[in-house]
Amino acid sequence: MSTKNQYLLMFNGNEGWKELPVAQLQKLADQAKAWVHGLMAQGKAKAAQALAREGATISGKTGRVISDGPFAESKEAIGGYLLIEAESIEEVIEIAKGSPSLQLGTNIEIRPLSNECPLDKFACQKAEEQLATANA
Repeated sequence: MSTKNQYLLMFNGNEGWKELPVAQLQKLADQAKAWVHGLMAQGKAKAAQALAREGATISGKTGRVISDGPFAESKEAIGGYLLIEAESIEEVIEIAKGSPSLQLGTNIEIRPLSNECPLDKFACQKAEEQLATANA
């Protein structure tokens, strides 16, 4: 029995594609589309989406908006994501190595999805420790 896990691939690059000649740009775009469509056809990719160059960043204890986009001027920005279903992170790494965007120096961050919120998990552990200490 195989267990499938889900992984989020986030594509982070410097938009070097803006400097490419039109023919090379179109070739790379076609390769990228074919790569994603191939993964979808295999049942590996469950979702994929480009991210708009606008949005907001909320930071700090006050929840203050520190940036409200556009993010196109940033040196590196997350340009999109791909949701992959696979048996292991090693399988996902091999899948990610096939991305045509790597030709441009794009970084692909791979993160396993979790059913647990880290904050909730930590709170439960602390509560259990406190209860164990109180009963000792």
